[in-house]
Amino acid sequence: MSGREIARFVVLAVIIGACVAAGLYAVANWPTQPEDFDFDDTGPRLVALSALAIVFLASLVFGQPKVRDILKGIVFWGGLTAVLVTGYTYRAELVQGGYRVLGALAPGLAVTQEDGTILIVRDATGHFVLDGKVNEAPVHFLLDTGASAVVLTYEDARKAGFLDTELVFRVPVSTANGRALVAPIRISEIHVGDATFRNIRGFVAREGALENSLFGMTALDRLQRWHIEGDKLVMVP
Repeated sequence: MSGREIARFVVLAVIIGACVAAGLYAVANWPTQPEDFDFDDTGPRLVALSALAIVFLASLVFGQPKVRDILKGIVFWGGLTAVLVTGYTYRAELVQGGYRVLGALAPGLAVTQEDGTILIVRDATGHFVLDGKVNEAPVHFLLDTGASAVVLTYEDARKAGFLDTELVFRVPVSTANGRALVAPIRISEIHVGDATFRNIRGFVAREGALENSLFGMTALDRLQRWHIEGDKLVMVP
């Protein structure tokens, strides 16, 4: 082994040792107990150190770079490190932003998760809308926890197979526009995602009286539980 190769090996060992030492210090300031390590709060520093280590090691393995190559490497790896650190630091905000994009691009989409829960994202107007089916007819619901029952628009009720002869508008209800009369019905099935609600008590509004069908408490009460987390509605069938 030549003197130059020995010197390169020594420098390589020193850099590796320095990176390891800096990593340990960045993680937990030289902890003495395993439980003292903190990999969450110091994650960005570890990413930056790892990127820098790769740059140094690559320069040693592939020979002495030119000044122009060094500058290119600094710009590239520095930019990549900044992106990784920024993404890690603001990961929660990025996830929430992704949910908002999903809500804007696919409002009403009910996504069944691996654990069986159903996820619905708030739309651009700030409401939760649900694409479902009533007796196999597609219906675009608006979540309304203030509605004691499912309420269908006249148009959605007709699509779901309810006839005019079945609709007797005799039940008084209070709405944002004042008092109104709705027709009581029994809905055989409502499908939202992979969830099925059967034999649901509901109402039908008069023609033109309601803009969207309402997903009210007679359906929500059939769930094991449901909750809202920021821009997400999570339903547990």
